[in-house]
Amino acid sequence: MKINKWILLIAILSFVGVLMVYPLLPEEIPGHWNFAGEVDRYDSKSSVFITGLLPLGIYLLMVFLPKIDPKRASYLKHEKAYTIAQGVIVIMLVYIQWIAIAAGLGYNVDTGLAVRLAIGIMFILLGNYMSQIRHNYFFGIKTPWTLANEEVWKKTHRVGGYGFVIAGIITILSIFLRGKAAVIVSAGGLFIPVVYSYVYSYFAFKKIVK
Repeated sequence: MKINKWILLIAILSFVGVLMVYPLLPEEIPGHWNFAGEVDRYDSKSSVFITGLLPLGIYLLMVFLPKIDPKRASYLKHEKAYTIAQGVIVIMLVYIQWIAIAAGLGYNVDTGLAVRLAIGIMFILLGNYMSQIRHNYFFGIKTPWTLANEEVWKKTHRVGGYGFVIAGIITILSIFLRGKAAVIVSAGGLFIPVVYSYVYSYFAFKKIVK
């Protein structure tokens, strides 16, 4: 896979921004939020170097993996979907990084709402390209049955694509809820389609084998 200069630039500029804002951060910054959007762990401010490099590291890994995939030819067939996924994942990681930095700088950020909105958009975008993903070992819905049979792979990713879009819509709608209701709806919206795709791949495989 070729390196996309725009995705790479986003990851690099984000890290440069982290270096610039580092002196302004307090000694401890929010490191983790629970489902209710409340901070339940604080980390040393030096942790921003690790999270700041994560988007760049993940992107370079996604560039490298197709080179060692026995099904590397598949990446030429789903190049657009793979590039979209790279961009969406990198932007998501950068987005979460800067939410943490904003919270560390003392800004009143509703992290639960902000993260659920971003995750919802990510699932909708990925779901729209899911059916384009061809058989491979690193990218897509990998179950024992999708990896064993290419027809099962195609069927599962078509169904999974719809599931991801629905999950994204439900997650976005959950921003209008508060408290436990928001947690249950958003978690369920993400969990159920993933489980359904996994189970579906099993029954699709059994049907084809028969």
